[in-house]
Amino acid sequence: MNAIQAYIHYYIDRDYEQVDLFRLLKKTYGRMKVIYPGSYIHISPSFIFSDVAYIDSDKNAKKFFGSNELIPLIHERKEYSEDPKITFLGGSYENHIEEFHSQFDLLISQYAGFISYACKDYLRIGGYLLVNNSHGDAGLASIDEDYKLISTVHKGRGKYRLSHTSLDKYFTPKKDVMVTKELLFKTRKGVGYTKTAPLYVFQRVS
Repeated sequence: MNAIQAYIHYYIDRDYEQVDLFRLLKKTYGRMKVIYPGSYIHISPSFIFSDVAYIDSDKNAKKFFGSNELIPLIHERKEYSEDPKITFLGGSYENHIEEFHSQFDLLISQYAGFISYACKDYLRIGGYLLVNNSHGDAGLASIDEDYKLISTVHKGRGKYRLSHTSLDKYFTPKKDVMVTKELLFKTRKGVGYTKTAPLYVFQRVS
């Protein structure tokens, strides 16, 4: 399976490209420099944002980002005039990268662990965290004083939308439990909440 076939298999065939989502984020928050730790081969942010850094330790991701087919694919799909800038680091996102400190406007966390914590230093003050609650990462961001929930992400009829209403209703545990960083790191699956969304947008406030 070549790079294009792999991308089609994992994201187009499974209806998880999320191009509309990234397009919506750009329309709402403007042009952004993006970092995507634990990305695997999900390169659709580069169709919308011209400068994206990806981090993943998977050997197939390393092969994918080293493929000669990657840049032509992005050129074919990109929605901006400048040339794409793609940075890929083949390793664990938990390995701190000093030169990335406060360099990014958008941090993406999907299905890859506690990225909101491990990679927070890469996000500038005022930047945005797009996160789901896989492994409990959105829950972790909700108790982190450096982040503020500013919108939830929903999808209907194939389209993504942002909601800014009733944000105080989210992240209330179903059970009588104190949600702490230690608890989330121990369980690595989060807790149940009374009201949930597929994805959340937090802003880094400090």
